Amino acid sequence: MTPRTFILAAFLPGTVAACASAPDFPAGDAANAPFPKIVPISEIQAQVVVPPGDEGIAELAARAADLRARADALRGTSVVDEATEEQMQDALSSS
Repeated sequence: MTPRTFILAAFLPGTVAACASAPDFPAGDAANAPFPKIVPISEIQAQVVVPPGDEGIAELAARAADLRARADALRGTSVVDEATEEQMQDALSSS
């Protein structure tokens, strides 16, 4: 890369960005509005109502048990057919 090309590549993004229009800032009361108050996350979390109970736990446990059963059924089985497995073994032994 020549120095001229490098300089052009370095300055081109800046010149294109300089062509962008200025953002629209609010006018009137919105321009003088106070900044939002920053509060600790613990205050926000304290306002959240958490329903008591174990709703959904039974469904989740049943789904987990189903997934474990499916995983057990898949263990020890091949995921490819014999012909494909032979091709894969041949490819490994030839390289």
